[in-house]
Amino acid sequence: MGAKLSVLRACRRLLRPGGRLAFYTIFISPGLSEADYRRARQAGPSAVASRRDHEAMLRAAGFTKVATADVTPDFLGTARAWLETQERYGPQLRVSVGEAPFEERQEESRALVAAIEGGLLRRALFVAQRPRGRLQPPTGRKRVG
Repeated sequence: MGAKLSVLRACRRLLRPGGRLAFYTIFISPGLSEADYRRARQAGPSAVASRRDHEAMLRAAGFTKVATADVTPDFLGTARAWLETQERYGPQLRVSVGEAPFEERQEESRALVAAIEGGLLRRALFVAQRPRGRLQPPTGRKRVG
């Protein structure tokens, strides 16, 4: 979480007052049991492991006007299409990358689709604005000097 917050703070500093930051990210659905959390973590990309809410991180980094658009249904459609296309071209891909790497990738893709279908993983667009005017330090950080 610390690395993500540091990146968000650096992005805020790079923006001019009133500038906006937008990014898509995959994250673990909130409120999961420990077993489901582990399944989601294994099925998603490595950066998915953060337990902190992205909206809260954006606010902690000093952003305002934070908005979220859930694009999980589109994410699921893309993941399914990717899996199906890889399967369709399986014979060629097996020759190109090898049997074991192809099967490993297919298993990862199946796990990703299952995690999205099971409500374990989500994808959203986050948009936030650097405040206009003089930027105050985020809550929890004291200004020195």
